[in-house]
Amino acid sequence: MLKDNANIEKNKKEIIGIVSKIINKGSNYIIRAMPVNEHIKDILSDIKDVLEEGEFKDILKVAVSSSISEGLNIIGIKEDELDNIEKMIEIAFEGGLAKSINIGIDIAENLKKSGNLFYNYIEDYFENLKGFVSSKDFKNKVYSGITKCLDKVDSFKDMCSEWYDAYDKFNLNDIKYIAGKLKKMKKNVSFDNGCVSENTIIQNVTELVARKNKKLTKTQFDICSNLEKL
Repeated sequence: MLKDNANIEKNKKEIIGIVSKIINKGSNYIIRAMPVNEHIKDILSDIKDVLEEGEFKDILKVAVSSSISEGLNIIGIKEDELDNIEKMIEIAFEGGLAKSINIGIDIAENLKKSGNLFYNYIEDYFENLKGFVSSKDFKNKVYSGITKCLDKVDSFKDMCSEWYDAYDKFNLNDIKYIAGKLKKMKKNVSFDNGCVSENTIIQNVTELVARKNKKLTKTQFDICSNLEKL
């Protein structure tokens, strides 16, 4: 259960990161497309920074968690039944993710336009942003971001298979080379417990065979498989 909860939190964190990047890119496009002079665009770019600050990240965190909870209630399943990030984002949208994000954007808007001389431009920018978040394009971009995450998982698993092939042939140079690539790739798949566990095993075994310069016994391999870190 603890492992499941940890994976759920990792998935939520990954979703928050994806949504944040898409909102940022959408904001930049909206500002560039607005029929205003460069001075106003610079002001709006400064205003936009509120969406990259810690407070808004906290709002996104709440928006993702609350929409998942609401989606679970609507569908009628428990949180521990969430088995992957793709299913999680589907449930989040079912639970009103876009609406929850827009509530957060309203908070940012009210904070930034209050007493500001450029009130009308700021209001237009935030209204356009809320329209984007409510659009099919936003939803498609989020799903595309999730797909890219899953593609990275597939690439990581393929690389793991290459490592096992190298280990079976005991090509020590390839073993170390592939383990090094996996070590660099692991940050891209940190939300997937299977990849994290597989990387731990591979790094542990690689370090030990590099010392011994020979294959491990089954017992030694099993020990490495159960160690978090050598």
